[in-house]
Amino acid sequence: MGNISANKLGGLGLLIGPGFATLIFLVVFMVLGNTGAGDPRDFQANFDKQTDLAHLLGLLPGISLIFFLYGINTLYNDVRENGQNEALFRLGNMGVFFGILGIVVSIGLNSATQFDGLSGLNEGYQYTISLIAGAIQSYTGLIFAVGFSLIALAVSSNKEGIHKIFAYVVALIGLINIVVSFINFADASTWEATFIITPITYVVISIWTATLGLDLMKK
Repeated sequence: MGNISANKLGGLGLLIGPGFATLIFLVVFMVLGNTGAGDPRDFQANFDKQTDLAHLLGLLPGISLIFFLYGINTLYNDVRENGQNEALFRLGNMGVFFGILGIVVSIGLNSATQFDGLSGLNEGYQYTISLIAGAIQSYTGLIFAVGFSLIALAVSSNKEGIHKIFAYVVALIGLINIVVSFINFADASTWEATFIITPITYVVISIWTATLGLDLMKK
């Protein structure tokens, strides 16, 4: 096969990784209607409504986000060599890493709830496993939001014009997610009202990283 540069492969990771994960999220929750009871707190009803196709599609975002992580690391190398605020970017990169790690772990745990024919397990074990997976993803999602906000601020210092403004918008969205995460941890009654923030965040981040990826591929 032909040779591909780190910038091109990293740019593809930024372009495809978050966008593909967001597409899967929208398909599962909007196209397949995998929204459960409508109230995120009705845990059992939400779990029981999940289809086999939704679980199968749910295995894919972890793979695409690992590709995205490669893109973030490549972008970090570009900032280190040609830009400023390398330290801030590196700190944010750690938050993104643990956020993606949490998603991968939670996907693995959720996949265990779909094994058929197992014996010797307590009734309803799948609900417990899924709840633990959700808790892990929620907390590491908070860490991801902190890290991604720092990366957006670091990128903003290396961009001009509309690209700088876009980076600040992403940083602001990250800050909103941080605040909302703390509120949700403190009071579960807010989950239904704040759930809409999640797809909006995914779409904005996907568009922004796509622009970063296209720019990186040109270098």
